[in-house]
Amino acid sequence: MLGKTARLNISWLVGLTLLLSLSACSIVTTADVTLVISDSTLVPTMTSESPSLPTHTPRTTAEPQVSSPTPEGLDCVEISGSIEAYQISRGGVEISGRVYTPPCYEFDTDRGYPTLYLLHGATENDQQWVDLGIADRADQLISESAIPPLIIVMPLELTWVSLPENPFGDYLVTELLPWIEKEYRTLADRDYRAIGGLSRGGNWSLRIGLLHWGMFGSIGAHSTPLFYGDLDRIPGWIEVIPHSRMPRIYLDIGEGDNNLEAVKNLEKVLNKLEVTHDWNVYPGLHEDLYWKAHLGEYLLWYSLGWDNLLK
Repeated sequence: MLGKTARLNISWLVGLTLLLSLSACSIVTTADVTLVISDSTLVPTMTSESPSLPTHTPRTTAEPQVSSPTPEGLDCVEISGSIEAYQISRGGVEISGRVYTPPCYEFDTDRGYPTLYLLHGATENDQQWVDLGIADRADQLISESAIPPLIIVMPLELTWVSLPENPFGDYLVTELLPWIEKEYRTLADRDYRAIGGLSRGGNWSLRIGLLHWGMFGSIGAHSTPLFYGDLDRIPGWIEVIPHSRMPRIYLDIGEGDNNLEAVKNLEKVLNKLEVTHDWNVYPGLHEDLYWKAHLGEYLLWYSLGWDNLLK
């Protein structure tokens, strides 16, 4: 057993040791640290007033912007054109139809295109030329570089009212044509504008083309019997057209067509007036099969003179 004096000395030494330990801790710590004394260890803990440890916030880096391919410097690989419906309102009258634009029309935005107006037959509508396959035939000939890319406008004739009450021709010239040239990238020159039609549509194309010869450089009339009285009017229409401005004219008909004699009479009048024209009589009737068989020929003829547009 230790004596009382020895025990006091030991207690004094332990107290001195503890005091020195606390003094040493205060030298290396700040007011932010409190010592918690347990039975055997000294554990530093953070007080509520301690500044929070710095946290690392990763720097956000924007995802690299990958630009989409642009047409510049690239070749268009489209092989099919597009057909879209249009509808415009003028003076309370709805003017509607369809427009074919060639492959790469949306791609080659700096290019202008010749325009072909194709008119449908009686009891038909603006779908007739599409059903015949005009778009597919145009795509093929364009891909072969046989014809330049072109725009084809196929208007709808709403009524079968007889002339002169029927306003279709006037609407086409005064309303539709300016609208087309505003909305589409056409070449606004008569030499790059043609009009044609089959059956009743050919009646219209001859009438419109000859009366508005300053607007159309080519006229096609396919199986065309003419409107009543127009055969007698044609000499007067042609008389006022300067020889150098006479539109090109194409006539064709099937040899079994009921309108053959009427078209032959038209051809005789053109000969008498010494109007240069293309005249063709083929096997066939007044029917879709006949016109479908000659779509390529029609497009090649309308495109004559546009060879400078081939790339």
